[in-house]
Amino acid sequence: MNSGFEIINAEESGNSRVAIAHIPVVLDGLNINIEKARRIVFYANELNIRTVLLPYSLPYGPVLGFYNPSKLSKQGLKKRFGVSKTHLVQKVFKFVSNTYGVNIFLPGIVEVSGRAMYHSTFLYTPLAEDDNPFSQRKMFLSPIEERLGFTHGRSLSVFNLGNFSYGVLHDEEILIPELFRAYKLLGASTLILSASPLLQNMEKTIEIAKSLSYIFSQKLIIPGGFVTDEEGKTKHMTPSIVVSKEGEILVKYEQETPSLIIVGEEPGRARDEAFEYVKAKLFSYLRDLFKLELNNGREGSPG
Repeated sequence: MNSGFEIINAEESGNSRVAIAHIPVVLDGLNINIEKARRIVFYANELNIRTVLLPYSLPYGPVLGFYNPSKLSKQGLKKRFGVSKTHLVQKVFKFVSNTYGVNIFLPGIVEVSGRAMYHSTFLYTPLAEDDNPFSQRKMFLSPIEERLGFTHGRSLSVFNLGNFSYGVLHDEEILIPELFRAYKLLGASTLILSASPLLQNMEKTIEIAKSLSYIFSQKLIIPGGFVTDEEGKTKHMTPSIVVSKEGEILVKYEQETPSLIIVGEEPGRARDEAFEYVKAKLFSYLRDLFKLELNNGREGSPG
C-alpha cells in the first residue's frame, strides 16, 4: 500500500458534489476503520462536499469475502459483525453526519433488526427527522447469504437528498434490468452499486453497467477501496468507478493510495407521470415475481 493521500477532482458538471472515499479497510479493525472514515468526512466537509460514499463493509472488512462461511453460524455472524440500532457504528456515523452536515452512504453492512439479519446499505443524513439512518436491504441474496440465514429485503427505495436522488443496488442485482427501470420510474438519477469481493468478473460488471446506464439514462457509481490486514498488506482491491448516464466511464481508479475522488452529482428528476401505466405494470411484475414493494422512503432502520 502506498502512503500519502490524494484528492482527485473528476467533477464534470458544476453541480453539487459527491465524493468516493477510496480508502483502506483493515480486516477486523473496527476502531481504526471508523476513525479513518471520520477523518474523510471531515475533509469532505472542508471541500464543500455534501455526500460521501464509503467503501464496502467498512466497519470490519468484507465479512463474506474474507471470513470462512463454513465456520460462521447465523448467531455467530450476528454477534461478531452485526450492526444493530445501538451499535457503535450507528452512534458514530449519526454524530459525524450531523456534526459536519454531510450525507454518508455506508454499503455492505450486516444489519441486525430483531431476529432478522440483512445485507444492507445505510444512509446517514442530517436531513433525517428522527436522526436514524435510512437503509436499502439487499433483495436478491447469494447462495452463501441464504445458507447463513440472511433475510431478503422487500422494498425498493429512492433517497432524495435535496435536488439529488439515489437508488442502491447490491452485487448481482446489477444484472436485473427491471430494477434499473423501476428506479428510473421512481425518479432516481444516480444508482450506487455496493460491490463485495464475491461479485464475480468486475470487467463484465462494468460493461453491463455501461449498457444499462445508457439504456436507462442513469449515472452509476461503484465506491471502491482496498482491504488490508493489520500489517497493511493489501488482500483485495475494488476499483472506484463512475459511469455517466451516456454509458461512458468517467472514473476508473484502481490505485492503493488513499484518495477522495470528487465527481459531480446528477440532478434528480420528478417521477414521470406519462409512464404511469408502464410503471403500474412493472411494479405489479416485481411484486408478483419478487415480492417487492416500491417507495420513496425508508425501508427500515436497525432495531
